[in-house]
Amino acid sequence: MRKRVLIEEPWCAECLRSGVAPPGRTVIADHIRNRAEGGSNERENYQGLCDRHSKAKTARESARARHRNRVDSD
Repeated sequence: MRKRVLIEEPWCAECLRSGVAPPGRTVIADHIRNRAEGGSNERENYQGLCDRHSKAKTARESARARHRNRVDSD
C-alpha cells in the first residue's frame, strides 16, 4: 500500500490542503484515521504526507492516546 500511495500522491496532502508552496514530497503513507482509533487498511483511509506533517499528526495522535489512557485509568 505504501508504494501505491507514494505513486498516486507524490505531494503531501496536508501541504496541498493548507496551501503550502511548494508542497512537500510524500514520504509517508499515512492512515487518515489511525488503526488504534478504528481506521482501516483500505486505500481510502490512506493519504500521502511529508515528514513534517507526518510527525505533527503522530504527535497529535499520541497526545489523544495519552489522554484516553489517563481517562480510562481513572
